[in-house]
Amino acid sequence: MRRLFRGIAAVLILVMIALVSAMVTMRLAIHGTEVRVPALADMPVADAVRTLRARALQVTIDGRYYSPSVAAGAVLTQSPAAGTRVRKRWPVRLAVSLGPQKVPIPPLEGLEESLAAMTIRRLGLQLGNVVALPYPYAPANTVISQTPLAKADSVLDPRVSLLTAAPEPTEASASIVPDLTGVPFTQAAWTVIHAGFQIAPIRTPAAPQPGSAFGAGPVPPGTVVAQNPLAGSQIRAGDAIQLSVQP
Repeated sequence: MRRLFRGIAAVLILVMIALVSAMVTMRLAIHGTEVRVPALADMPVADAVRTLRARALQVTIDGRYYSPSVAAGAVLTQSPAAGTRVRKRWPVRLAVSLGPQKVPIPPLEGLEESLAAMTIRRLGLQLGNVVALPYPYAPANTVISQTPLAKADSVLDPRVSLLTAAPEPTEASASIVPDLTGVPFTQAAWTVIHAGFQIAPIRTPAAPQPGSAFGAGPVPPGTVVAQNPLAGSQIRAGDAIQLSVQP
């Protein structure tokens, strides 16, 4: 019995040793594919790129910004932070310094949008977001506000965003009302809908209409005997036409 217990204990010990060995091997394998992100702040961007690639890390330039304290062309910020453990081929995002602001922000309010954009690019700045807003106090496509403001200093971002006056919506073109009198209501309704108009509630004449206006015989029931607006009138697409139908 003792030999049996000793044998079982030996097997358990061997299993535990195998499990521990496997865990250690797996941990070494995992950490073998990890690297620490180096400190890149103030480093010339070309040197930073070489440093990252030497550690099998990828590089993404995440914008360029003004800085009064970091020289132009040097790394301003990085993500992940220095010392962070990451897997190989992990992307490291760098923001690059443009140095101190040297270009004044021009006044753009009142300029036409395309002229304002041309002015921004001519000064070496970048055009940011352009948003149009209904504004009745300025001509369409005119700049009504800007960010940063004109002559702003200590600007961090070289992009200039514009708020412009939106063009007034164009009214729908007028259409000619067709002549619908004397035709069956179903045909008239199809004509109205196909032309892009709507049908107003149907009117029924107080008394059946005589046939003189529509031919020698009596007017058949269901025939359009009047309409509003009259044939030849100009209305906009989507307006309603009211039909009077012979009962």
